[in-house]
Amino acid sequence: MKLKKYSLIILSIVFSSIIFTGCGNVNGEQESSDSIAAIVYNTLSEGEKAELANDKPDGDGKVERKVVTKEIAQLTDKSYDGKEVYAVTFKVKDNNLLGDITVYFDGETREVIGRGFRE
Repeated sequence: MKLKKYSLIILSIVFSSIIFTGCGNVNGEQESSDSIAAIVYNTLSEGEKAELANDKPDGDGKVERKVVTKEIAQLTDKSYDGKEVYAVTFKVKDNNLLGDITVYFDGETREVIGRGFRE
């Protein structure tokens, strides 16, 4: 009887650990995206911030992993040409004029490495 009781306790602990670990990863990814958007938002000029469609503290930037090239962005460091980095896109009020603002960000160095061309 004691063996069944201990087995049940151990199984409960194992399943709880798996469930909590899985939930932690989802929240960790969300926090990471939120913090990247906030860091990049703080690099925008006041003029760029005034253009944004959303006035949230992080500008409601959409964070994605993308390959950046010199054809789509003005890079501060040419060694990033062809590398995968974070692209944070901020919607603007009138995107028909110049288009949305995209900023490229290196997650390891935590630095902005370029800006997408706006037409």
